[in-house]
Amino acid sequence: MTVKLPYGDCEIAVEVPDSRFGGIVELGGVPTLPDPHCAADDELTTAGLSRFIAGVRRLLLVVNDTYRMTPTPLALDCLSRFIGGAPEVRMIVATGLHARPTDEDVKTILGSRFAMDRDEISFSDAYDRSQFELIGKWKDGSEILVNRAALWADRIIVIGSVEPHYFAGFTGGPKSFVPGLCFCSTIEANHKLAADMSAQPCRLLGNPVAESIREAVGFLDPRRIFSLQFVTDSVGAVAGVFAGDLLKSHDRAVECSRRVYMRPVKKRFRVVVAAHSRPLDRNLYQLQKAFENTVSILEDGGELVVLSACKEGIGNDEFYRMAEIYPSPESILSAQDAARNLGFHKLYRTALHLKRIRISVKCELPDETVRRIYLEPAGDLQKKVNELLSKYGDNSEVVFVKDAGYLVPCVDRAA
Repeated sequence: MTVKLPYGDCEIAVEVPDSRFGGIVELGGVPTLPDPHCAADDELTTAGLSRFIAGVRRLLLVVNDTYRMTPTPLALDCLSRFIGGAPEVRMIVATGLHARPTDEDVKTILGSRFAMDRDEISFSDAYDRSQFELIGKWKDGSEILVNRAALWADRIIVIGSVEPHYFAGFTGGPKSFVPGLCFCSTIEANHKLAADMSAQPCRLLGNPVAESIREAVGFLDPRRIFSLQFVTDSVGAVAGVFAGDLLKSHDRAVECSRRVYMRPVKKRFRVVVAAHSRPLDRNLYQLQKAFENTVSILEDGGELVVLSACKEGIGNDEFYRMAEIYPSPESILSAQDAARNLGFHKLYRTALHLKRIRISVKCELPDETVRRIYLEPAGDLQKKVNELLSKYGDNSEVVFVKDAGYLVPCVDRAA
């Protein structure tokens, strides 16, 4: 059996004996809207967007950066006929801890049909305290500091996409504000909760990170916010559009996203090979999404091999620099709560997984870079798969997961 897996701008082929092939788990076969433009327009009309914008003077558009599969150009095209009457229209890119978008990124976000002056487009810089204002505090006293742009506007339209997220449950909706438009200390307070393994992909209820995000956006006036949430399939085709109230539209989108991105498998496996999803495969910071989504289908003592080219390097390096303080899984697992600042949760969760399984990575980064975050370099993929099949014996199978940054396989014995 020959399996071809995406890797950066190319593919890697792996040969597996038929008797050892456990299958391919991938996205696909999701019904999409017959005409996304018309469908989105209908949603907007029935949700009362015209009434929402009527008489507004200062309108803010909150959009994602290019690390999400959000069809922002489609949304802006649909919105253009509604928002033209507002005297002041601004846009802010909810970057959270991601890097500032490049000029090319901005062109991708806007699309070819939506015109906006560059001085009307801003970027939330989580490390620039002057951009943020206190709107409230969590129950533990942590401050919720949100970008002033959200307070400048009379009305806010937030454009998002809803996909599984490895510790917040799902992207989109309230996550555009927290962490998307928050100061680094606020993001840190929220992300600390990811050390609790109740924070899992596709879980909102009982997920401390998701519940913290929703608590924080409760300090914003929901009457000022109109939400437009998309669910897309693996190639970016629109599978659903949900508009209106921020949390209610997100809840509806979540149910659609579950159908699109969750896939049942019949059992756990000794060996899993997971190919990360574009554009999440661009750097090491985004790598964790691929293995967090797939570890649940590994047997205890098994090994996960992740393909993620990481051609842009490390990305946000908070977690990478923290590895200087905690050079081993054992050291971070014994750390005190006070030390849990930005980046901690990524290494901590990795260390917890390594108590049960092994994780290796095929990427373009130096081996020492991979080892620094507790993972092993995979080297040549074919040799690695051969080695693992030999190690685990004739009864072991290897299953391949494509789109691992988005797809969440789950064990269902009836599958």
